[in-house]
Amino acid sequence: MRTRVVTASVKASAGGQRLAVNGFTLTLGVNSIPSIELQCAPSKTGNNTPLKPNVKRPRISDFSDLYRDLAVKAQGLNETGQVTIDVKDDLGNTDSIILKGWILAGVGLSSVSASAAPYLSVILQHPICKLTKVGSIYETPKSTINEKLNEATKSCGDFLEIVKEVYKCVREDVEFWPPPNEYPTKFREQLGVGEFDPDKYLEFKGGNGIFLGGGGGSAKERLAQAIGRLALPGSGGSSTWDMLVGSSGTLLLSITQDESNNYTKDKLVIEPTQPWKSASINLYDEECFWTEIPGMDPFRITGVMCRKLGPYNSNISLGLLRNGNDNQKDPVAEVMYVPDAVDTSKADGRIMKTSAPAVLDSAFRRDATYGNAISLGSTDMQKEAADNYNEVIEKYCKAVYEITAASMIHAKAQMAMWFTDMDGNLILPGNTCCFKSEGKDIYYGYARQVVHHMSTSGGCSTTVAMSYVRPEESFKIGGSVAIAAGSKNAAYE
Repeated sequence: MRTRVVTASVKASAGGQRLAVNGFTLTLGVNSIPSIELQCAPSKTGNNTPLKPNVKRPRISDFSDLYRDLAVKAQGLNETGQVTIDVKDDLGNTDSIILKGWILAGVGLSSVSASAAPYLSVILQHPICKLTKVGSIYETPKSTINEKLNEATKSCGDFLEIVKEVYKCVREDVEFWPPPNEYPTKFREQLGVGEFDPDKYLEFKGGNGIFLGGGGGSAKERLAQAIGRLALPGSGGSSTWDMLVGSSGTLLLSITQDESNNYTKDKLVIEPTQPWKSASINLYDEECFWTEIPGMDPFRITGVMCRKLGPYNSNISLGLLRNGNDNQKDPVAEVMYVPDAVDTSKADGRIMKTSAPAVLDSAFRRDATYGNAISLGSTDMQKEAADNYNEVIEKYCKAVYEITAASMIHAKAQMAMWFTDMDGNLILPGNTCCFKSEGKDIYYGYARQVVHHMSTSGGCSTTVAMSYVRPEESFKIGGSVAIAAGSKNAAYE
């Protein structure tokens, strides 16, 4: 058992300046950039000694010099900083982390008065924040872009490979209409290069790598090509980071962390969303300040139904009327996934309706304007094609069910600040926690946010916010397992 009383010491610098840190808040989350906010004395001394000169009525310039210096350096996300945090309790246990090469991302200064000392707020972010700087095309491509993208992406094995090939294609292979000046070209040439390369900051893990492409063959190639269009930089103010987070919603991916790739390292993880991972973090009530007992599910679902794909091969035929389309296929009913644990006679919950994902529509309609020549898997035969399509949609429905069920059951737990659990595992977002009391498992939850907080005014704490909270590691309905612990994302099987 660890004590509940913890002290922390911090050494930090940013933009070439030593900082006198009075407190910090380190925030980690799923699909978010790791960030630390340092509360500092606005002094260039680098320690907590009073400002010089030590006057009774402080001059504004005494407080503003460091702020103005750092604020200028934070403008372009080009300056770095380093933070070392050492934690110790009164039993002699220690813990520490070092954040190297983090980017100076923001600076703020509180109001200044004769009766209240101001404080300087300095925000540092993981180097992955560089991906927020570049990610759009500001030129008009010529018509050959589709053919070139198809060829570049058809053999890719995962989403990061697709992004890499798409960026390479638009940098080197696609022709653009000449812009009026050189600036659009200069920005395009930086896509996916050096510090703007997603591979520099992310490791793809899990599954076959291509969304709904588990069957392989021409279907997997078409899906990779469709995902390439999702990753294709558009005009405007988008960035690579925006594209990654936006695509994660469509492709059921999450940016998370693990022991090998986390906020203390150069890389994070991008993986199929898996809220039902087996527990890798243990939280104990002996070291807990407070926790929330999970409540009821406000959005209880027992299955997912997917609407048919597009209008042309699913319109109902009314007599001789077929919209003038001789190649239109007979309609196929919606596909529904319901786990075996559900007692359908009792209607244990609602059925959630969704639509076929856009990349699936794009993949299987690329050269089928009116529903003809749609190749699914390795066949063009109508019945087999329909069967293959239904199988893909059912996988999608299963994946949507498993990332939606119990997602709104939340809980939090707060304890004395520590970067690892009592078993030495880093407390990281995107992993499953088990909360224990007197040797019993009280509940399990998916860590969506972890916040470490320290202040010299009192209090060092770690707060873990969880979703998908349930009393057992597997998710049960009526005593039967509906989602087994360790379940993978069905869209990537």
